[in-house]
Amino acid sequence: MSAISNILSLFYIFRSLQLTAVIWREWQGITQEPLTRHKKQLAEQASFFIAVPIGVFFHEFSHSLATWASGGQVVEFAYRAFWGYIIPSGQFTPFQYWFISLAGTLGSLLFGLTVWLLLRHHRYSALRYFGLRAFRFQVYFSLIYYPVFTLLGFEGDWRMIYDFGATPLWSGVTAVFHIALLFLFWQGDRRGWFEMLAHDSLAYQDAFHALAASARDTLDTQTQIRYIDALRRGGAVNKAKYQLAQLLRTMPDSGSAHLEMALLLSEGKRQVPLRAIEHTRQALSLGLPNNISAAFAHQLLGKYNLDISHLEEADSHISQAIALTQTEPESDPLQLARLYHLHSQVSRQQRQMQRAHADLQQALSLAQTTANEQAIAYYQGELDVIGQDR
Repeated sequence: MSAISNILSLFYIFRSLQLTAVIWREWQGITQEPLTRHKKQLAEQASFFIAVPIGVFFHEFSHSLATWASGGQVVEFAYRAFWGYIIPSGQFTPFQYWFISLAGTLGSLLFGLTVWLLLRHHRYSALRYFGLRAFRFQVYFSLIYYPVFTLLGFEGDWRMIYDFGATPLWSGVTAVFHIALLFLFWQGDRRGWFEMLAHDSLAYQDAFHALAASARDTLDTQTQIRYIDALRRGGAVNKAKYQLAQLLRTMPDSGSAHLEMALLLSEGKRQVPLRAIEHTRQALSLGLPNNISAAFAHQLLGKYNLDISHLEEADSHISQAIALTQTEPESDPLQLARLYHLHSQVSRQQRQMQRAHADLQQALSLAQTTANEQAIAYYQGELDVIGQDR
């Protein structure tokens, strides 16, 4: 087991050095506002590849401190960046064994908390986000991953911490605090405590702050929906879900709120979940404020039916989404391109290759009007595939 762990550590150390080099190279941009998706991604990776080795050291050092405080000696201190252990020596009581085992987890949690406290008011938003995610990861690792890993039969501290035969009182006290902290972590995570928004530019950031202020000062449904949608688009999905759940409790008949919930439930999913479809249908039955909203609803329904191979229904809904989007002069060309691409997928499954090719030509033309090189390359590649199949 230790040989495999050492090999994994070497891989992680190599990745840590790569990430450190990237951060060093991009430091000037990282320290400029606003917090973009790229900077969030770097901070997220740093919370594991950079913060974890430091956290592991404090974890093992805390075991050592507890050993010395209990009158023992540390005969071996092993540190492998992403894992480690100590071997204590001495005449320890069951309570002292429990205390030495628990000390590592306390050290990890204290390290994560300290990083967050030191960085939570930092002038650079990327470092604030790093501190927040580093704290979250240490909590997740210490209170969920490591206990489960140990209790599944692997070596680890939690065997001794939860040795109820040797320390029934202290193991019981630990269990109470453990459950309480897990509940607090779950509540905080689902409310978005560990999230920060990404913004494409300072103008978008200022616009969001103005929108957030408006949402605090008014109960207007559409303002609340726009605020929640901004949270979703900025990557604060849990915060958006929590705010939206609160809104739906007070306004259950809002079609816009149900559509927003459908979009949130579909966020990051390869297939549209059934719960999202239920909210989508509810949104359409209650009514939506504009054609763009209705188009999004039909897009979700079309994607869902495509996923389950109900091709006629998929064709109908996506066609409606395209027609509704085309009626809006201010519609996003890339959104319309995505709809044509989705429609081409339906056509391909229906073996209507000529129509699929025409749909992709429309998607490519729309992408070219935006000069989005990534979208242009993607749709051109899809056209090349269609050309091979025709």
